[in-house]
Amino acid sequence: MSAPRAAATAPARTLGSVAIVVTVLLLSVWGAVGLWSDLGLPLTIVGPLWVSIALASWALYGAVLLLIVRRPLSRAHIIPLGLLLALAWGGLAATDIAGRANSAAKTIAINVSTSGDGSWTNWLVAPAMEESIKTAGILMLALLPVAVRFGPAAGLALGALVGVSFQVVENFIFTLQGIADAPDQPGNVLLSMFFIRGVVGFFSHLVYSGVIGAALGWAIYAGPNHRARRWGVVLGAWLLMVMLHSWSNWTVQAQQTVGFLATMLVGLVVIVVVMRWSRSNGMEQATPADETDQTSGTPPRS
Repeated sequence: MSAPRAAATAPARTLGSVAIVVTVLLLSVWGAVGLWSDLGLPLTIVGPLWVSIALASWALYGAVLLLIVRRPLSRAHIIPLGLLLALAWGGLAATDIAGRANSAAKTIAINVSTSGDGSWTNWLVAPAMEESIKTAGILMLALLPVAVRFGPAAGLALGALVGVSFQVVENFIFTLQGIADAPDQPGNVLLSMFFIRGVVGFFSHLVYSGVIGAALGWAIYAGPNHRARRWGVVLGAWLLMVMLHSWSNWTVQAQQTVGFLATMLVGLVVIVVVMRWSRSNGMEQATPADETDQTSGTPPRS
């Protein structure tokens, strides 16, 4: 890219980056307000003691999840703003938007169906909605200069952060709602939620969003050629994670013990394979000087 052309496009890129940051922050604040409003009644019923216990439990759980992704984060060299935006999108914006979308889908299913309570949307519709909403945030972050180079490692790290924050906040919300429905058994509800959504679902949203983020990072890094193949990989990763997510939700709803264990094992295998793949590519080691080919102005190919 020539110097005059680069100078001309710099202000537009800066304006675009600012617009993305503002959009993510506004939707996150809107999500926080929406979540707080929806939790008004459960918070009143549960009381400050069990709210504090549930909050502390899931916060510690989130810290353990973050320890798992600390190496991808360190390799990706993501700036603090990128980390903040990923956590805000996953925990606030995506959680609130997905919750409202899932409720609307269930309402529509009940209205158009002659029988049933629409519970099938939990494993057939909700996974596609949630993965799409989280992926939208990862894509916006990919358009920002939040890493030295947005390759598979950066995509995995940011996707995992979005997934971790979504997973922790969603689990906390479900726990409060469960205790509100059975206020005389708060301890049993917390332990049950922690087992089903914490232990069995340990490798859930972290895996789903991490894998999609890694695929997205590869597609963006690979350059302008083979566009169909690159975005076909992203679509394939999204479809696979939606299927895994659907399977996980179905096993929980059907109370299939073997399915519980299989879901946990598959999630573990998937995230280990993707973490090793992103590391073996070595794309996160690039320096700003390597960001574009000096003669062609295009990203170097792997």
